[in-house]
Amino acid sequence: MLTKIAAFELRYQLRSPLFVVAFLLFFLLSFGAVTLDDIQIGAKGNVNVNSPYAILQTMGVMNLMMVFVITAFVANVVIRDDETGFAPILRTTRITKFDYLVGRFLGAFAVALLVSCAVPLAMLIGSLMPWLDAEKVGPVVLSHYAWGLLVYNLPTLLVMSAAFFALATATRSMMWTYVGVVAFMVLFITSRVVLSDPSRDTLSALSDPFGIGALTRLTKYWTTADRNTLLPPLQGVLLWNRLLWLGVGAALFALAYGLFRFESKGSTVDSAASKKKAADPAPAPKPLAGPSRDGKGGKHTRWLQFKALTRFDMAFVFRSPAFFVLLLLGAFNALGSLSLISDAGGVHYLPVTRAVVEALLQSFTLIPIIIAVYYAGELVWRDRERRIHEIVDATAAPSWAFLAPKVLAITGVLLATLVVGALTGVMFQLAHGYTHIEPLAYLLWFIVPSLITSFSLGVLAVFAQALVPHKFVGWALMLVYTVLSTTLSTLGFEHKLYNYADTANVPLSDMNGMGHFWIGRAWHQGYWLAFSAMLLVLAHLLWRRGADTNLRPRLARFGARLKGLPGGLLALSTLAWIGSGAFIFYNTNVLNRYQTQPQAEQLQADAERALLAFETLPQPTITHVSLKVDLFPQEIRANTTGFYLLENRTGQALSAVHIRLDPDLKLLNLVLDGANLQKEYKTFGYRIYSLATPMHPGEQRRLAFSTVLEQRGFVNGQPLTQIVANGTFLNNFALTPVIGINRQIFLQDRSKRRKYGLPAELRTAKLEDETANAHHYLRHDSDWVTADITLITDADQTPVAPGYTVSDTTANGRRTLVTKTEAPIHNWFSLQSARYAILKDPWTGAKDGKPVSLSVYFHGPHASNAPRMLAAMKASLEVFSAAFSPYQFRKARILEFPAYERFAQAFAGTV
Repeated sequence: MLTKIAAFELRYQLRSPLFVVAFLLFFLLSFGAVTLDDIQIGAKGNVNVNSPYAILQTMGVMNLMMVFVITAFVANVVIRDDETGFAPILRTTRITKFDYLVGRFLGAFAVALLVSCAVPLAMLIGSLMPWLDAEKVGPVVLSHYAWGLLVYNLPTLLVMSAAFFALATATRSMMWTYVGVVAFMVLFITSRVVLSDPSRDTLSALSDPFGIGALTRLTKYWTTADRNTLLPPLQGVLLWNRLLWLGVGAALFALAYGLFRFESKGSTVDSAASKKKAADPAPAPKPLAGPSRDGKGGKHTRWLQFKALTRFDMAFVFRSPAFFVLLLLGAFNALGSLSLISDAGGVHYLPVTRAVVEALLQSFTLIPIIIAVYYAGELVWRDRERRIHEIVDATAAPSWAFLAPKVLAITGVLLATLVVGALTGVMFQLAHGYTHIEPLAYLLWFIVPSLITSFSLGVLAVFAQALVPHKFVGWALMLVYTVLSTTLSTLGFEHKLYNYADTANVPLSDMNGMGHFWIGRAWHQGYWLAFSAMLLVLAHLLWRRGADTNLRPRLARFGARLKGLPGGLLALSTLAWIGSGAFIFYNTNVLNRYQTQPQAEQLQADAERALLAFETLPQPTITHVSLKVDLFPQEIRANTTGFYLLENRTGQALSAVHIRLDPDLKLLNLVLDGANLQKEYKTFGYRIYSLATPMHPGEQRRLAFSTVLEQRGFVNGQPLTQIVANGTFLNNFALTPVIGINRQIFLQDRSKRRKYGLPAELRTAKLEDETANAHHYLRHDSDWVTADITLITDADQTPVAPGYTVSDTTANGRRTLVTKTEAPIHNWFSLQSARYAILKDPWTGAKDGKPVSLSVYFHGPHASNAPRMLAAMKASLEVFSAAFSPYQFRKARILEFPAYERFAQAFAGTV
């Protein structure tokens, strides 16, 4: 009987749409990971796509993604008979508990194992594709795939299947089982964050049921050759990990077996309670609103129906224990990410609002999607699962009265989850001694934008559930959508006009808040809200009423339902969608340059083919820089005029000078003494000027230029963050031309170079090649330079430029700083402008007795560490002046800049 039950369950599950969808999904994902560089699941870089390491890593990651699919198979076998009403019949047969439970479990587990086989099968087939880079494909070794199935997939699937089988057995509820899945995912991700410290490697490896941590620990110091050829030995931490979790799985299945009862839940009824219940009649139901008597189509009645259904759906969501569990999960999920921002490498940081919000945004990327997709399925299919849909659908309530409450309920859950996340962030700040709480920042930076995005995804999930014939198909459809949206964006389909609910990037900074970046996001959110409104109208028109779940009859009634208000709303939302989309396209593709990642890589490859030959041509050296930068922080614009003094230090006459500019820098004028433009590569911003008379050794010439760096409107990709309303941070590379060519503009990744038909790498110069020492590593056109700089900005800001101050004046709402270097500096320096608070203190320990002005420029609320920085500067100057040389500048400064970047930089006199 056991084998017959297992075979029956296997056949039943194999016929379900979920098996086909899941198998295809994991096959395509794994196939793409092998055959496409832009899809990264397992190992990349120099590791072969079919190496043992890549196979195991991909299987581990895909097992993590398979948790929801496993749950759908194994949890369903416990609950299905009760839901279909077949359980009482089964309980009257001679089927034993052991045969029934073990047989059902084995059949469902076999199906889950078959789905997992899609991963190695796809990797095997993908490694045979003819378009792959031959250097990225190793020999086909079938034993590597078999080892991965037995050591990785089989134990992991047994543990996950037993765990959620036990949970379904204990709760007899798919809802609670999926809540448990979400809880497990959150706790697993949080544990990876908490155990990320290298000192906890062993604990991290043992506590990972998927074996990814154990693999990472075993192969931490493996070379590329090791990863391409060796399987990790089944010993040590990997063996203990597998044995530990097999034991956990066995214990969980034993628990499920002990908890399972053939008798119906609640069959043993307390007679006294039942008699009391019979004696006390239930309160009379509240009468439904009768037909309208106003003769105006029953608007009042429909409004009452809508309110009643809204209360009903809200109560279903907010009174369910699952809601409170999800709130707690949101809090734990937030704490996992927040723990990373207050301590790094033993250094403790104050959790400023920007850092907290960024951590919350990262931790709340997945949970709102899961909540929206889950509740969409539960709310749309609730009446049918409880077999009251024919009664409910026979009422006179319009379809929108059923649809809108469900969307509102999902929105309410999302809002509550985000609010709990924000409150967790506030409590985290207070617990770490940071009391500058900014409620408005939490609202505008985190809650509102996250809610709008999550709401749009919830609408899409409801629309999908309104179309499909089964709840699980709708969930699978949303899973396919999520995977495809991520995959397509990595393939170059990056425009936010067709990536659903995607918006313009909004970099955050305490100094500058959301800056002007929120404008682009607002337009994108309006665009997707309009599209969401279209989906809601379509869902209303196609709403399922009655016993029939087929789509064709609803499509046949579509035209009739479209008349009147639905048609008007659909037309208005469509116009808003098209209008906002046209404005977004104008900003991203007309005012600014739209370029995908593959296009940028192709441009780099083409530049190397066209320009690499010029790399070794002798070029003049910049000896002096004169700049006047007129900065307009509010307009996101910098107008630059200036000149270089070029000197021929090559020892030979030069007949041509090569000049390169950043493609995003607009060139207004460029004049080189005695030169004419010979050739221009516009695509690469590269110009070749021929000299009427050769430039002799030691000769100097003047190169004058005028440029504009600006961003008009908003962009589709990364916005310009160097110029902002408060906290402009520019370096001279962004504003000025460069002499000659530099390899840094070419492709660096070996596999991508081969993809575009380039040599695997550009070799560095040999140690014996003394000519390689002729240039600074940052730029080949300069050694040490002198500089005079004029920086003009708004009157309420403090301009900062290298050198000592010649003058600092304010007139007509503009502040002008003129500086001059007192010693030669590298031709790589920064210009800043912000509303700084400044803490100053002189250092008088110089040997020549001249004081050095020390200062810290910081954002006002960030004053905590400024005194420590001053003390550190004094101590450093004492030590370095004695150990190396006297300090060569009149001032030393530490400056804060907006957190749009994650680096620190040291310039002449400025850190």
